[in-house]
Formats: sequence, structure tokens, C-alpha cells
Amino acid sequence: MSDLAGLAPYLAMFDEYYFEVGEAFRGLADDKVWRRPDPSILSVGELAGHIAYWEAVRYAGGSEGQTWESQAATSRIESPLVRPHFRYYTTTVAGPLPAGLETMTAAQVHAELVRVHKESMESLAASGVGLDDPVPGWPADTTVRGFLSYSLFHISYHTGQMYTVRHLLGDETPDN
Repeated sequence: MSDLAGLAPYLAMFDEYYFEVGEAFRGLADDKVWRRPDPSILSVGELAGHIAYWEAVRYAGGSEGQTWESQAATSRIESPLVRPHFRYYTTTVAGPLPAGLETMTAAQVHAELVRVHKESMESLAASGVGLDDPVPGWPADTTVRGFLSYSLFHISYHTGQMYTVRHLLGDETPDN
């Protein structure tokens, strides 16, 4: 196990990416958080749930010895956004929104997404694994560095989708 001294540059990048996520939520009306512009397009809230779910299971998921499949369904972080419902587009778009989420406001969804992110990074830092170490329970060639690099792409991709959803709903979004 190597130390995570190299984590600092990733955390700085995450701060920048989460600033952009915040911009995607800025000015979003509460009645549009869970609204889909089309039945086949996820809502801003569902996209936030997807991001939160994968950060939680990647960095605070399961325990050593679990298989990838079982680890990718669990997390030590409890959140209304960390539900298997948000795992993939196909499960999210096909199923009804889990009960209770429809009352979460834009500010609450954004705050919860940020909380899950912070707890996920804290879990990673406390785990003792190094950047080039394999992730316990995941395929052997999956490293912490690889997870972090992909996560940055994942967040930016879905943040762009949030802006598109808002545009399709007729919103005037912040100029990002």
C-alpha cells in the first residue's frame, strides 16, 4: 500500500468540477429538479443521483473480499441519492422515482450530492490504499488513480447533461 499524498491534485480538480455542478443547480426551480423533458431523458435530480451513487460505491463501497457486482450495489454512505435505482440509465429510466425523493428541493439535492462526494473522498483517504493500488473487490487492473480519473470525466459529462435538461425544460441557465 502506498500513501495517498498524490490525492491532493485530484481533490483540487474535484473542487473545480463540483463548482460547475453547483452552477448547473443555480437558479433551478424546485419543481424542475425531478422533471424529465422527455420520458427517455433523465431529470437533473436523477443525474445527481447517478453521480452520487457511483462516487459512494466506488470510494466507500462494500468491503474487501466482495465481488465487483456486490460491491457496486452497496455503500457505507447513507443517502437518499445512493440507491441502486441510480446505477445505470436503463434502471433509472425504466423504474419509478424512489418514494420521498420528489420532495427534495434543488438546494437539498445539490447539498446532498456534495455531502456524498466529501464523505466518499474522506472514505478513500482513510482507506490506506495508494493511487496505484488495485481497488479491493474490483477487477485487478482497476486502480484508485483510474477510478479518480474516470470520476472526473463522469462528473463533467453528467453536469453537461444537467445543462441540456435545463435547456430542454426552457430554463435560462447560468453562463458557464
